[in-house]
Amino acid sequence: MNTTVSSAETKVQPRAASHGRRILRRIGRGLKWLGIGIVAILSVAFVLQAVSVEFDKRSYRPPGQMVNVDGHMLHIYCTGEGGPTVILEAGAYSYSTEWYWVQQQMSTTNRVCSYDRAGNGWSEPVSGARDGLPLVQELHTLLHNANIPGPYALAGHSLGGILNRIYAIQYPDEVVGIVTVDSAVPQTWPDISGYEKYKAQNESAYWLLSALARFGVARFIIGREFAGYGFPPAVAAELTALKSNNQAVDTWDAEVRLAQWNLAQQSKAAENLGSLPVVALWAGHPEMSAEDHVRLKAIHESVPAFSTNTVVRVIAGADHGSIQGNEQHAMQISAAIREVIKSAQTSQPLANK
Repeated sequence: MNTTVSSAETKVQPRAASHGRRILRRIGRGLKWLGIGIVAILSVAFVLQAVSVEFDKRSYRPPGQMVNVDGHMLHIYCTGEGGPTVILEAGAYSYSTEWYWVQQQMSTTNRVCSYDRAGNGWSEPVSGARDGLPLVQELHTLLHNANIPGPYALAGHSLGGILNRIYAIQYPDEVVGIVTVDSAVPQTWPDISGYEKYKAQNESAYWLLSALARFGVARFIIGREFAGYGFPPAVAAELTALKSNNQAVDTWDAEVRLAQWNLAQQSKAAENLGSLPVVALWAGHPEMSAEDHVRLKAIHESVPAFSTNTVVRVIAGADHGSIQGNEQHAMQISAAIREVIKSAQTSQPLANK
């Protein structure tokens, strides 16, 4: 059977193919320019972030003194007079400035010092994983080198609550009492293989945070968070600047993801503090659902008492950030610090309220 193709059909087919190629070329050019545009935007964002970091360094100078600790400089800021000295320990990815309200309130009756661990705030970084023991040893050396003698009342937010307990175990004669503020609860695993799996799974979170910081996105996210915590605008701006650099993210990774295994073991070893006065403050977290509150309560109840002189309280209306940033919430922290000091001085047990 003979098949005859008309001349009209033979003309249509090449035209259709040519039209398709033109569309593909246009799409290719569009994708090319889109890629160039994305690279250009990211390049500008990267440069602007680098410029902003340098500007922040010049705009926000350390309020305290820089002290040499084993070859790197740490920042410590002390105000007020009277003993015992209160030492304020920040959480992970947090800085001395976050104790703004508590430091103001406590300095009316006591000498009070907030400081930045290596790599945080104004303190110089140190490479490698940063678990509890080297951190508390550096604080001990910092206090000695800065001529800030004990005894000390310790207050720690989040990770700082764990570090307070480790410090009290390492240097028991120096600590008169502890206030933990919405303390972190270390994640535990049956063996180190479980931890290694956790570390690998969370590596993507580190790279995401790192990218957000390096391209300036974190600056906008963090700024909105601090605006809602209750800090004065100038303090919120300073904290946003301090948290928006690459070093802040690298230090978070070193203190949290890379150190979790050792930190969990060290926290477990610091659960028996004898009769040391301890107030454990928890945030009420009003933003949580009823289901999340049930889980949170179970976590709180799983935390041991730490000492025979421990009381546990919830600060209603507070979340993990506003427990420090809200002036009224901070007043409850300051009151708890004064309570542990009084309990230590009078040998009277803490009272449940």
